[in-house]
Amino acid sequence: MSKHKLKVHRTNVDNLISNLRGEIGEIVSSWVLYKDLMLIIYKTRSSDPLDNKKNLGLNRLFILTEKLTDEIVARLSELAERKIGRLTFYFASVKLKALEEETNNYIKYIQYSGFEKKRNSDISHKELPEEWSDHKYLHIESRIILKGIAHAVHLMKKYDSLHLGPSAKYLWYESRKRRYDLTTPPKVGYLLLPYLRLSIEIRIKLTLEEIKNGMSNWDDIFCEINGKKVFVKVNRKWGVVHLGKVFLVTPEYPIIELKSIAFENTKEN
Repeated sequence: MSKHKLKVHRTNVDNLISNLRGEIGEIVSSWVLYKDLMLIIYKTRSSDPLDNKKNLGLNRLFILTEKLTDEIVARLSELAERKIGRLTFYFASVKLKALEEETNNYIKYIQYSGFEKKRNSDISHKELPEEWSDHKYLHIESRIILKGIAHAVHLMKKYDSLHLGPSAKYLWYESRKRRYDLTTPPKVGYLLLPYLRLSIEIRIKLTLEEIKNGMSNWDDIFCEINGKKVFVKVNRKWGVVHLGKVFLVTPEYPIIELKSIAFENTKEN
């Protein structure tokens, strides 16, 4: 077995997909910070270019925004590399044997838009031209960077759909609500996306979707219902109990142990 095949075989899928998602979290958070700084710049700068040039605080903000966009460009470029054993979409595609076309489209966009060239000339993995006159500065517009981020997030959601199943779309929606809350390190927040709490209504929807797709797992558990000992079917993952024609959803999930269920009114509605 070749070195690359061995690496693909040994790499844990959850480890790969989760850390890819964490990388996307870092990129998204950097963009949020960039937009915040640009808003501050817009409110701070004056109509006089000379005043702006003398404003040290404003100059620092411009430097910070440039560093943030450079970081985003570098990360997006590295995600587009065709390397095994690195945090790349290509590695995920080979490991999961899926999304080859979508991954290639992302790689093509990044290369065509000059992300890799920008990274290698101005940011990291720098190539040194032989003469001073050969040095060139490559500018990538913010709208191009934003489109690159959108490509990466869209592709990441597709990988999560393969890895996590129908819950991915609901978990990403829940994660979006926390996008501007930077109290938790971005990477950690996105790594823990599968453990975000979902509402009772969404868990019922998920249960029905997984049943429809043949992905639902149910255990027969012996418990008491209003004092009577019976077997009930339980979806531990989403905290759902199947009672005849009724779904009972527990406040907390997953279900570790279920000893009893009590109803004030046992009459079916």
